[in-house]
Amino acid sequence: MNKFNIRSCMLLLLTGMLTACNLDMEPENTYVDEKVYRTEKTAQAALAGCYVRLNVFLSGAPQDQNNYANAAYTYELGDLSTDNLKVRATSATYVAVEKSAYTSSEHDTFLYKIWHWGYNAIDYANNVISGIERYGKYADATKRRHIAEAKFIRAYTYFGLLTMFGDKALLGNDSGDGVVLVLEPYKGYDPDKPQARSTNAECWAQIIRDLNEAIADLPETVPAAAERIRATKPVAQSLLSRVYLYKGTYTNNTAELRLAADNANSVLQQQSYVFSDAPSEFADALFPSNEFSQTNGYPNPTARSSELIFYEPSRLFTANYPNGMSYYRKVSFYVPQGMINLYDEADLRRSYLIRHGSASDNPNDYTTAKYLGGQYDDVIYIRLSEIKLNYAEALVRASGSVSAEAVSQLNDIHQRAYPAGKKPARYTVADFPDATAFLRTLLKERRMELAYEGQYRWDLMRTDNLAGDATLGAIPPARWNLPVPEYEIRLTGGLIRQNSGYAQ
Repeated sequence: MNKFNIRSCMLLLLTGMLTACNLDMEPENTYVDEKVYRTEKTAQAALAGCYVRLNVFLSGAPQDQNNYANAAYTYELGDLSTDNLKVRATSATYVAVEKSAYTSSEHDTFLYKIWHWGYNAIDYANNVISGIERYGKYADATKRRHIAEAKFIRAYTYFGLLTMFGDKALLGNDSGDGVVLVLEPYKGYDPDKPQARSTNAECWAQIIRDLNEAIADLPETVPAAAERIRATKPVAQSLLSRVYLYKGTYTNNTAELRLAADNANSVLQQQSYVFSDAPSEFADALFPSNEFSQTNGYPNPTARSSELIFYEPSRLFTANYPNGMSYYRKVSFYVPQGMINLYDEADLRRSYLIRHGSASDNPNDYTTAKYLGGQYDDVIYIRLSEIKLNYAEALVRASGSVSAEAVSQLNDIHQRAYPAGKKPARYTVADFPDATAFLRTLLKERRMELAYEGQYRWDLMRTDNLAGDATLGAIPPARWNLPVPEYEIRLTGGLIRQNSGYAQ
């Protein structure tokens, strides 16, 4: 596998190509497109831009060339409106999210931004797919790989948009309105041809189709941990396991749940992903402290964990261009005591991952050590713990019974969190009288292990709040999704409809 030089490619893309051809808008002429996508080097530069836009959508928006660590709405929404985070009354936008009471201000700011960033990433991917198919003049195998990566990015983005905006998409409402499916490069808005939202079922089908097509042409080899910033076959399979689990849970679709288990198991068979049983893995390799130092300046990239599957690197260069995520400063929200108490005293995730943080911003409150260093932290999108939990949950849901294999995966996660001499008894199949008892335990473990990694809210939704989360439980299920930005409804003259829980 050729090493993806994201630094040189990104600079080439951002300082040259995009000034001549804005991928959001109709190309000025076909000559520019042909020049961009004709050679491997320039096409790969455009592909690097796709990864940038995916990262912007998932975990932050750029304000200037030196800072990609701005509002991380998509990631934050995985824990907002849940008992994982307490919102401050002074933060109107986050109060609106927590209570699902959105005003025109939220519609025209953060809701619109999420929607816009998502479709921006999709348009980048569509341009790469179309441009390479039409103009690419380099090796076919490399072209297929580049197109596969763009399809992975498109699928990931549509998946994020659907979980947020699809009308009860995680609650089995296949006939409900999903999002607008756009599979061709943007040519400028035509008011005479507005496009409606596709159904949730059509959106799910497109996401799954893109991922399966990507898997066919992506390399199976797993690169070194420091280079896992690009889609490979196991990366796409990891995401597909999440997609099938999210889609199949609410309706208990056994076929989809088996596919979730199968894809997760394929990833677990990759020997390059090694699960560490050392609790120190959290602080030493997964979520190390990378805070800026007035003495030492920008921290150098740390050694990465072998458990990483797909992530955003914190820096494009060692000495500048921070590219991580910064949003847990306790200004707008903080970790409540109830969440802290969820962890046993001996559970090292409690001390490793939940900290006081800033001594000046609300010093008596707690934040998460995940991304405490802000723009100097890698942003993890998929890691091995999730895949092990996906596999265990999907096995039990698909079979309706608790297996030794599912319990073993749960034990790996639970036992790793405790130091030697303080480890609890291992779970056994006999500890769980039925599948529901196991799933409640697993969901609690999933909440503790993956907290503040953008997933808990969606876990609550797809399981119909099996965990009994009080914050989300105070919101009617029809409003668990976000509302569609009113701008899109106005722009299309009502062809794009508001979600049912928000309809006037």
